[in-house]
Amino acid sequence: MNSVSTGIPKLDKILNGGFPAKTTILVSGGPGTGKTLLGLNFLLDGAIKNEKCCYFSVNETPEELLRACKNLEALKKVENYLGKNLVFKHIELGKKIDFEFFTNIFRNYPEIDRIVIDSVNKLLDHAENKKSYRQNLSELNNHLKQKVKCSLILCETRGYDIDTNNGEAFDCDGVIKLSFLELEEKPKRILHIHKLRYTDFEPMVTHEFVIDKKGIRLTDTKVI
Repeated sequence: MNSVSTGIPKLDKILNGGFPAKTTILVSGGPGTGKTLLGLNFLLDGAIKNEKCCYFSVNETPEELLRACKNLEALKKVENYLGKNLVFKHIELGKKIDFEFFTNIFRNYPEIDRIVIDSVNKLLDHAENKKSYRQNLSELNNHLKQKVKCSLILCETRGYDIDTNNGEAFDCDGVIKLSFLELEEKPKRILHIHKLRYTDFEPMVTHEFVIDKKGIRLTDTKVI
C-alpha cells in the first residue's frame, strides 16, 4: 500500500513509511499538546513535494497560523508556499457547518492531496444533534478517503479520552494521541499511536514528542 509521509522521519520509520494513502487520521489531545503544529508540519512536507495542501481552520485565522509557524525554524518555510500549493482556509463561526458545507468548499479546491481540518469539536458544536453530527462525520470521512491522498482531523480531548466520545476514533482509519507526561519536574509531550488500519506498528508504546525552535520530532526514547 502507498504511504504518505507524516512529515516526521522517526514517525515514518515506526509506521513503515508513513500514513497509508486514502485514509483519515484523527489527531487528538488536550490544549498545547501540539496538534496544530503537527498538522502544519504535515502539510509543509506535502507542499515541499509539490502536493496540493489545505488547512481548514475553525479555530484560527490564516494570520494566527502563520504566526505559529514563524516560532519554529522548520516551519518558517510555510510562507514560501502559501497561495501557491498551500492554502489556509478560515471557516467563520456562525455558518452552518455540515457535510454540504465542506463539499461546496471542495468544489473550489479540487484535486487536494493533503488536508487538515481543525477541529472536529467545532463541527460537533454546530451540529443540529449528535445523530446528525455522526452522519455528517461519516459522510465527510468517506468523501475525504475518495478524494484526498491523506487527511488529518484534529480533535481536542480531555484526560485519557481519544475522541469526544461521539465515534470519531471509530470512523477514522487511524488515531494519533498527543498528551503530556507529568512524572518529572518538566512535563514531556508524548505521542501514542492508538490505531492505524492497514499498518503494522508496535502497539501501546508512547514516544517522546518534542517541539522546540528547531521544529517537531520524535526522539529515540520510548516512554513507559
